[in-house]
Amino acid sequence: SPQPFDPRKAEGVIRIVAVDNAFLTLLSPLIVELEATVPGVKFEIYDRYSNMLESMRDVKIDLAIYSTEGKAVPAGFIEMPLFTSDHVLLVRRNHPLKAIATHNGGLTFEDTARFKHIGIALAMGSTENRFIIGQQCNLADKISCEMPYFVAGACLCSESDLLMRMPRETALKLARYFPVEILRQERGLKLPWRPGLFWYRSSDTPLLTWVRSKITIGAKRIFEEAEELLPFDR
Repeated sequence: SPQPFDPRKAEGVIRIVAVDNAFLTLLSPLIVELEATVPGVKFEIYDRYSNMLESMRDVKIDLAIYSTEGKAVPAGFIEMPLFTSDHVLLVRRNHPLKAIATHNGGLTFEDTARFKHIGIALAMGSTENRFIIGQQCNLADKISCEMPYFVAGACLCSESDLLMRMPRETALKLARYFPVEILRQERGLKLPWRPGLFWYRSSDTPLLTWVRSKITIGAKRIFEEAEELLPFDR
């Protein structure tokens, strides 16, 4: 268009694939902001599913919060990393591990082995393809409940002695709403979280380009705020 893009006058539907912690952490602040300033834009959020890439090629899905985790990016797609963070342990308030971590200056795998875990299992549209957080590090967590929902998991965590591994940024936000504590993971454990924006090259529009820039700017702010509250050793 010969006219400059004006987001305040924009209208359209943005269709995004995102699991619930990516929505809570990265997308919900954007939607709150745009609801007040760009009322003509609507969001449709979808869970991951097996033929997600085909839908993006057919322009049925515009964007995904997704990471190829070091694998080759499929032809025609663009992956833009937002940041690299790490995971933490979420426990209920006054959980026994809180006192142990305070007394010993951290936790060991022997400490956490006394308790069962909520396993976050991320699916790709089939029961055969589920990825549990921590599998890449061969963790021997004793799983009491396996689910794909971070928010529901935090609720269960707040009402029991179960532990839950989750990205730092998500945990900090959930701690605003649930009676939970955030603990650093076991000494020596690195479990990165690398959210990224993922889209098909031919789906570019001025509105989508602008939305991606808003997500990128917001992600930088979220990461920097988390670094101030709970910095990791680099």
